[in-house]
Amino acid sequence: MSALLRLHYAPDNASLCVRMALEALAIPFETALVDRRRTAQRDAAYLALNPNGLIPALETPQGALFETGAILNWLADTKPGTLLPAHDDPARGTALTWLYWLSNTLHPAFRMLFYPDVYF
Repeated sequence: MSALLRLHYAPDNASLCVRMALEALAIPFETALVDRRRTAQRDAAYLALNPNGLIPALETPQGALFETGAILNWLADTKPGTLLPAHDDPARGTALTWLYWLSNTLHPAFRMLFYPDVYF
């Protein structure tokens, strides 16, 4: 039986925290390597999953998800109160604030540091 979720990943990439979340939640999944050396993230098949051409993407029965923060938020909602505080927990807002700061502010800064040829 194959897993219902497929994580499109690359080593040393933002997909690592998604993989760790899947494992922490004991959610079965399979992986699909996105070969950055041959820029597979720009292939038409991958762009159909993530039109931004970034890694990761998570295929679900409801369709593909992309953006690390969104994927982590979605996974947390599959088992409320695990990765993030439950919806009715007053701490949820603070947790989401930091999750999206990491995804939208810190991670892009590191991306520029690790891939300067793409930006400069």
